[in-house]
Amino acid sequence: MLFGIDLNQLLLFPVKDEEARKHFLIGCLVALAGFIVPILPYFLIYGYAIRIAKQVLNNESPHMIAWDDWEGIFKDGAKMFGIRIIYTLPMLILIAPVFFFMIAMPILGNTLSDSQLNTIFPIFMLVIFGCMCLLIPISLPLAVITPAVELYVADKDEFAAGFRVREWWAIFRANISGFIAALAIYYSISMILGIAIQIVGATFIFACLLPFLFPAMIMYTALIMYASTAQAYKSGKEKLAQMEVNA
Repeated sequence: MLFGIDLNQLLLFPVKDEEARKHFLIGCLVALAGFIVPILPYFLIYGYAIRIAKQVLNNESPHMIAWDDWEGIFKDGAKMFGIRIIYTLPMLILIAPVFFFMIAMPILGNTLSDSQLNTIFPIFMLVIFGCMCLLIPISLPLAVITPAVELYVADKDEFAAGFRVREWWAIFRANISGFIAALAIYYSISMILGIAIQIVGATFIFACLLPFLFPAMIMYTALIMYASTAQAYKSGKEKLAQMEVNA
């Protein structure tokens, strides 16, 4: 156990038996479709993962389920995607100038004189540096908070619940360490799998497996992220209830 999160159960449930592996494979195919069709397949991945998270909220052990409600899964995923976009909007606003300058610089390089470029380039570097200085301290708290908001939306089954800050903040505050641990687990797994994929990609013989490994990584990490956050959220609700009783 790590801050109320059962690691053994968490890491193995997506592939623990033949039935689970079958549903996981379908998820991998959906993730593979994401390389062809933009955004929409990820609604299905997030929607499926949030269904798993709801199992934890209902005091069940996380387990893979059949893909038999595509419309419902898609709608759940769309809600999660919408909440994530809204809460990460500050990051998107900060990233926008960087992308703008990165696109504009090659064009300006072909049209402006050297003296003009010498004037613009320091401004370009200053904008990037300023955005990065703001982005890092904003992105870390948002990375911890946003999954908690998504779980509150899933718990209440209401998109508007994501904007009732006082309610979800009370649960988050009651188990901040658990939410941080869930994020650390997600990033650790993502890093380990990323390194493993890089090693596979560096070998000529196994490089052909990359089109299959990337979708598997996307599906697996989505399941881990939501299932671990659900355990942290459930523990936070329990701690908050106990605090209210003691008060």
